[in-house]
Amino acid sequence: MTKQEWINLFRNKILLISVIAIAFIPILYSSIFDKSVWDPYGRAKDLPVAVVNQDKPTELLGQKMNVGQQVVDNLKKDHQLDWNFVSKEEAEKGMKDLKYYMIVTITEDFSKNAASIINHTPQKMEIIYTTNDSLNYIANEISTVGATALETQVREQVIEAYATAVVDAGQKLVGALGQAANGANQLADGGGELQTGLKQYTEGVFQADSGSNQLADGTGQLANSIGPLASGVSQLDSGANQLSSALNQANQALGPIENNVVGIDAGSTQLATGTQDLANALTTFENNLDPNVKIVLENDLQNIRNEINSIITNKDKLLGISNDATGVADQAKVASASLSGANLEMQKIQTDIDSYVSDLLAGTTISDNEKADIVSSISSKVDAILDEQISSITAQINTSLSAVESELNTLSAKASDLSASANDVSNVTNAMAASAQQLSSSEASIHAGINSFDALLAQVPNSSHAVGLTNGLYAISSDLNLAATKLPTALAGVNQLTIGSSQLSTGLDQLQSQIPTLSNGVNQLNTGANQLQAGLAELNENSPELMSGIGQLEGGAKELSSALDEGVSESSTLKITKKNINQFAAPTSLKNNEYSKVANYGEALAPYIMSLALFVGSMLFNFIYPIRKISLEGQSSGAWWLSKVSLGFVVSSIMALIQASIMLLIGLQVDNIFQFFLTAFVSAWSYMAITMFLAMTFDNPGRFVAMILLVLQLGGAGGTFPIQLQAPFFKAIHPYLPMSYSVYAFREAISSGIGAPLFRKSILILALLTIIFVALLRYSMHVLQKKNLQNVSELNDNQKLQGLEN
Repeated sequence: MTKQEWINLFRNKILLISVIAIAFIPILYSSIFDKSVWDPYGRAKDLPVAVVNQDKPTELLGQKMNVGQQVVDNLKKDHQLDWNFVSKEEAEKGMKDLKYYMIVTITEDFSKNAASIINHTPQKMEIIYTTNDSLNYIANEISTVGATALETQVREQVIEAYATAVVDAGQKLVGALGQAANGANQLADGGGELQTGLKQYTEGVFQADSGSNQLADGTGQLANSIGPLASGVSQLDSGANQLSSALNQANQALGPIENNVVGIDAGSTQLATGTQDLANALTTFENNLDPNVKIVLENDLQNIRNEINSIITNKDKLLGISNDATGVADQAKVASASLSGANLEMQKIQTDIDSYVSDLLAGTTISDNEKADIVSSISSKVDAILDEQISSITAQINTSLSAVESELNTLSAKASDLSASANDVSNVTNAMAASAQQLSSSEASIHAGINSFDALLAQVPNSSHAVGLTNGLYAISSDLNLAATKLPTALAGVNQLTIGSSQLSTGLDQLQSQIPTLSNGVNQLNTGANQLQAGLAELNENSPELMSGIGQLEGGAKELSSALDEGVSESSTLKITKKNINQFAAPTSLKNNEYSKVANYGEALAPYIMSLALFVGSMLFNFIYPIRKISLEGQSSGAWWLSKVSLGFVVSSIMALIQASIMLLIGLQVDNIFQFFLTAFVSAWSYMAITMFLAMTFDNPGRFVAMILLVLQLGGAGGTFPIQLQAPFFKAIHPYLPMSYSVYAFREAISSGIGAPLFRKSILILALLTIIFVALLRYSMHVLQKKNLQNVSELNDNQKLQGLEN
């Protein structure tokens, strides 16, 4: 019956062609499909991607950064994807027109955010990529992988730029450390000099303290002298008033004298003119001369002599007042000079400290910030003592000194005015004294002439003295002319003295009104001097603490210098090259140790596609071939079973042989040829046994079950994605699917990554399935024959293909 089965197949050309076509179904299915996706990732360079660069360059630590342009330049050299560098508008239009699968956008703040690493709030660099999943999901996945690789590449470039900037800054820092070390050495040397200078400073503070004691004593004496000064000014004011009154009286008294001098002058002239006649008329003159005239003349001359003496006496008093005013001005100037000297002494101390610290720091080469940090300890010590102890005292003393000095200047000016007035009065008085002296001399001459005149009168009866009388009258006339000449000068001096005394009285009144202000200023000066004394004493007490701080500064500067020298020495041994920077940017390398190697996606998918194709081919054979039709009547069910099994075995073997051979021909790389063919044969046999059993036993319902089994194996065999990533249902049925073991066996045969135990297990399970379903087929065919269903099938049209056999 088996022989007859084959004879019938070859006699029926249509059926033979169908079986031959079915034998090629697996290779057609697997080769066409698998070859179409053989190496999609290898052709990713043909996947169009748009690149939009909106980045703007910036700077980082003095170096220009244009990361966006660097990315573009690198992408132009990269051929993993088909990079198209376009504008934003062109990219959006291309995505809309399905021209691009992805748009990569480098934002305008890309470099700016890269440089923000040195800011308090650094910003992330963004690469925006836009994909169109609906166009093709696999293309989207490839694009995403490309974008991820691009992000990694950018990260390495940015890290390299960071490293380069840091290395440059580090090299500058090493140079700065050398300068800092030199500066620290200079600072240590300067600390010793500062300590020596501060010793001199403390000695100066001690001297200033001693001087402040003297200043306090002097201001106390000045305060004590204010009372006598006020009393003296009051007396001076009173004397000036008296002087003014006396001068007025003298002026009034000199009026008649002036009139009489005019008369004397006229009379002397007439006397000189009539001297010659006098000798002839002496007798008549003596008889006619009124004795009262002589008395009047003598009284007037005596009054003049008394007024002149009074003027001379008042002139001495006025000079004394002027001297007192000058003394007051001198005392005020001495007080002002003492205060100014104290102020200058304090300014000199502060200036010496500032100058010494400035000279010390000017000798170093360190930066201003480092100077500020190093000198901060000095500032804290010195400022704590000077600023807290002297500043408040100095401010108060300066305020007091300004107020007192202003008052002293005012009083000094007033005293100067008074002294000038006194000098004017003295000058006028001297002039008046000279005039009065001359007048006194003239008066003596007048008296002498009068006495001579009296003598002549006595001798008139004798007449022998007429010529002598005439000569005496000439002398009198001359003396009277001289007196008349000098007396107007004396009168003018008296007027000037009167005016000067008025000015002196006014100035003394103003001086007396300012005495209370002067007294308050001197009291404030005395208080400030005491505070200055206390502050300088406290400063003197704190000098040892300042000296201790300077000693600590010197020790710290030496320690800093030693540490900086050590740091510079270690830094000089550090050599940074391009390789070091690359190591910093990409410190790790990814090395793939391939346990097994699959060349491309086609080879990875081949186990699944080949298993699926063999199952499809077996299923199609049992769909088309009249599996229930017997080739020879009257035979046993065993003969019937053997005829069908032999045909299915041969057809499945041919399918496996054709598929495996052609797959090798189209380029599939296989590690183990024997395992590869063995897997193909065993898989085909097991699939044929299963589908033949279903089709023979259940007819069309069985064929439907075979299709269900195919669908389940598509999802549960783990042919595409790892079974661990699939739904729980498919995970559950995975161990019970024949295709699962076929896939394992093919993978081991192709890439040797599964392992020999799993390969043997898979072959064994497939062989057992073949044996089991062949045995089940024997039993089902026996049952069908007993029920006379051997020629009954719902595929009636297919059964007619063997109608010629009947």
